Amino acid sequence: MTGAIYVPLTPARILDTRNGTGGLGVLHSHVAQWFQGAGGGVPVNAVAVTGNLTVTQQTSAGFLYIGPAAMVNPTSSTLNFPVGDDRANAVTVGLGTGGTLSVTYAASTLGPTAHVIFDVTGYFVP
Repeated sequence: MTGAIYVPLTPARILDTRNGTGGLGVLHSHVAQWFQGAGGGVPVNAVAVTGNLTVTQQTSAGFLYIGPAAMVNPTSSTLNFPVGDDRANAVTVGLGTGGTLSVTYAASTLGPTAHVIFDVTGYFVP
């Protein structure tokens, strides 16, 4: 993000799968889901956002991937966790086309589920 300007925000919850904030419900292992990262306090010309990514109520150990492109079988992790432990991680992530973000829960099998929360704390503009 060479030359990008960072703009901090008062934290705002843009994704909470427990109550449908961001338009998503519970995540299933190895199913990529999209949500809107731009909008609200983040302008449409933002190239990346910062925030806190949290996992809760997971039924299996695994990891979360968040990024600008959907990945059913992510090759990197953003947040690793054991079963039954609420975990959070501060992240900086590029936005996809139209200001979108993709999130994937990856566990060792296809059956487990997890809830995910994302609070945006700032953004980068060119």
